[in-house]
Amino acid sequence: MTYLPFEKIFDLKKNKNKILIVLTAVVSLLFYAPSWADDATPAASMSVPTATQDQAPSVSTMPTNYEMVQAPTAYVLANGGYDLVTEVYENGGLYLRGNVGFKNFFMFGFSANGTNMIGQGTIQIQTPKLFFKFKILDQSMAPFALAVAWDDRGYGTFTDNRFEPGTQKGFYTVISHEYPELGYLQTHLGFNLVEFDNFDASQDLGVFGGISFAVTKPLVFNLEADKVFSSQWAFNANFLFNVDTPLRVGLDLVDINNPGLFSRIVRIQYTGFF
Repeated sequence: MTYLPFEKIFDLKKNKNKILIVLTAVVSLLFYAPSWADDATPAASMSVPTATQDQAPSVSTMPTNYEMVQAPTAYVLANGGYDLVTEVYENGGLYLRGNVGFKNFFMFGFSANGTNMIGQGTIQIQTPKLFFKFKILDQSMAPFALAVAWDDRGYGTFTDNRFEPGTQKGFYTVISHEYPELGYLQTHLGFNLVEFDNFDASQDLGVFGGISFAVTKPLVFNLEADKVFSSQWAFNANFLFNVDTPLRVGLDLVDINNPGLFSRIVRIQYTGFF
């Protein structure tokens, strides 16, 4: 593992085309606020449930719902919403993420990651990474919600532009559909491209899908198949429990189908609104 000097954290020369594309998309979409962004249905608004609400919220109204375990959904944080996610993984690893929602159709975030942060061994801090996500369609106006995103965040060691074991998603598109007649139930399906340079279909092209459901409002479950059709496909699951309105804790079970890689990751999430 090599350390990255501070001046190379954002290599503008190498990544200038990607950065320009992302910035152009951000500026364009921020000034284009679709009508459904302000008149969103519960599936799109993702508002935080309160004790005064008479109608039980759907799974998508819970702020954790922009992702399942390691695969994303088509939902975003509500306008002005934010969260801070802390995950503790093997080898004393610590993975921190922050996300902010805007106009109910855009969210962005950052991450910080380090190995051997807890316990023994030399602490290794990885390069900070960024995330941008746009919800193009909402289920209030279409049969499903649709989002596209760039997510360069991952956890573990960073070698050859890839995080291991928590590989970043890269570019992805995903659709989600909610079944209000069945209670707290959603399905998700998408694909992603991890790396454009030196593309290797066996590692860089992935398909993911899964379901989100809740047995009660405070307790949410996710089941997913990730990296399908790649050489590293994984079956993952987790649960998230609402301890208090802004605080959620959970446990991720990753690589359940791979005994040699199976791991348990503790997740703590704090949510709120500006």
